[in-house]
Amino acid sequence: MSISADDRFAILELISEYAYTFDEDRIEELVNLFVDDGEWSIYLSGSDTPTMKTSTNTERRTVMQDVRSGPMNEAGMPRHFQTNTVLKRLSADRISGRTMVVATQQPYDGTQCSTLFSGVYEDEFAFSEAGWRFAVRRGLLDVSSL
Repeated sequence: MSISADDRFAILELISEYAYTFDEDRIEELVNLFVDDGEWSIYLSGSDTPTMKTSTNTERRTVMQDVRSGPMNEAGMPRHFQTNTVLKRLSADRISGRTMVVATQQPYDGTQCSTLFSGVYEDEFAFSEAGWRFAVRRGLLDVSSL
């Protein structure tokens, strides 16, 4: 099955919204990019066990509040750069995707930004009443610690 231009555009917008809502500390908007029972997880290099995994929007909200109030946020503004997205239709209301990611951090004092990590997001998107949403967002990061 092919993916329509409208569906492709909507999913690429969803991926972009993820980066902006995360980086701009818009927690409620980020949480609403997922279906309520969707998976959001992070795997560090060499590990088969997620370092972070949520299965509900309530859990995602709590994780984001912790992340955005912790030392990483105090050090500077994160920036997620996502590119090279490849999509594959699984069914009428489900699409899978892979997207490369690089995240940087811009210190608040204006000094040079640094790379936090690179990796790949493995996603599944579900079509809902609200449009396309993340059913799975699994980050496979090329670092052994954050």
